[in-house]
Amino acid sequence: MAKSDSAQDRIRSIDDIQTTVDGDFHITERQEDFIEYIDDPYHSMMFDGRKMSDNLSYLSSFYPSAGLFATGVVSGKIDNPTVNSKETVEKGMEVLNVDRVHADPTQNLYLGIVHHDDLAAALANAYNSWVIENIYDKDIGIYGPAVVAPQRPDKAAEEIDDRKNEDEIVSVFIPSGGTHPPLGNEKYWPIYEAAEDAGLPVVFHNASGTQIGNFPLQFQGTNRYFSNHVPTHAMTHMMHITDMITRGVPVKFNELDFVVQEAGLGWIPYLMQRMDNEYAEKREDVPMLEQPPSEYINDQFYFTSQPIEGAKDPDYLNSIVRLLGPDNLMFSSDYPHLDFDHSDELLRGLRSQFTSEEISNIYGGTAIKVFDF
Repeated sequence: MAKSDSAQDRIRSIDDIQTTVDGDFHITERQEDFIEYIDDPYHSMMFDGRKMSDNLSYLSSFYPSAGLFATGVVSGKIDNPTVNSKETVEKGMEVLNVDRVHADPTQNLYLGIVHHDDLAAALANAYNSWVIENIYDKDIGIYGPAVVAPQRPDKAAEEIDDRKNEDEIVSVFIPSGGTHPPLGNEKYWPIYEAAEDAGLPVVFHNASGTQIGNFPLQFQGTNRYFSNHVPTHAMTHMMHITDMITRGVPVKFNELDFVVQEAGLGWIPYLMQRMDNEYAEKREDVPMLEQPPSEYINDQFYFTSQPIEGAKDPDYLNSIVRLLGPDNLMFSSDYPHLDFDHSDELLRGLRSQFTSEEISNIYGGTAIKVFDF
């Protein structure tokens, strides 16, 4: 157990933390927000001879989904499901009582399964142009990623190079749900090389429904939100991280950090232990590794907290965070999505077992270091 703080130094509420950062806040962009930023020939391909408002459903067909979900993204915690302006982001920051946000997309979580590879790259470019011009604002504390399309790593590398000097761009965002092959494949190495050269961490974020046509095959049989949403985020991240470790991505790109979002925490210590056991037994299968897999996780991987599985069981939550390591954890809300966590939910579980320094790092210090803002 960490050394306890004195009563006067102990963090009791969010207000006691100097700078609070939400590591996974969401913009709920609509296609009509950013379609005017789509360059030709893709804009003409979709809207030739028609006004943009005539048939926006055509664009939505390029973002496949499982067809499992209701149209709303909130479930009664808030009355503001639309976050697509500086004003609505600020309102969310007030609800959460946070000072800065790493603002991620929503519709473009499905970018990785757009079947037209060149269009996917054009959509990423359009979204970035829109969000930089209309939402990101360092004076307010709104930062975010440059979104890239994994279907075209060459275009993704160009996108990173084009956006890296924007003050509010603090990461590279790969929508990892349904991405094939897994993200350790050398196909994606131009993305990692460009991100490392730019000094930007790479963020992975999954979305429910994106796995229906890909790994694992059993996902094709899920036809309920519950059976899809419970395993999908963690299983997808486990696949990608294991493939990245197996192929030596953190060895080759040893100056690059990775941030894994929105999958909870309980699976991470299991994965680290499982990989270490395999490494001890089959080291010849991963000759590029210079140390056990868990060491690469500790050195280069960070994880956001939402959804907090153990909010009502502090003993469980504290044990998981200790096994993971508090230095690798960032608070996140997932606001305004249906299962978002209020900013004090994690704190209630941690404050009796973790020092004020550890809590301050979880709630801001680590994100400030990794995202360099």
